Amino acid sequence: MLKKPFTFLLFTALIFLVGLYACQKRPSAGFGGNATLKISAKHHGSSIDSGTVYLKFNAKDVAESYDAESPINPTAPNQGMAIFEGMKPGDYYIYSTGWDPSISANVKGGIPFTIEEEKTYEIILPVTEQH
Repeated sequence: MLKKPFTFLLFTALIFLVGLYACQKRPSAGFGGNATLKISAKHHGSSIDSGTVYLKFNAKDVAESYDAESPINPTAPNQGMAIFEGMKPGDYYIYSTGWDPSISANVKGGIPFTIEEEKTYEIILPVTEQH
């Protein structure tokens, strides 16, 4: 007789814990936070001074379309960087296209990135020749 109420209580507690875990809010990437991404596209260690950096929110892989873009700044003080301000924690896919004058060729590349804290991140984005 004691086993049935205990089993019911255990089952109820398990359902409650699963429901609580499932309802926890997961980070949703995008604008509206306090993080800053300073992204430098580099090819063989050299900064790409012209091009565009794209962000896809809530993604970890290359996308067909992107949610935000910023030109790579060719002038000081942010030379060779694209800057995204006001970002929320979450997963992002960072992608860039540009021109490498040292080889006179277009370059591109991308990486996944996760913002965990609302702070400034300096990210090196490796790019390679387009084929």
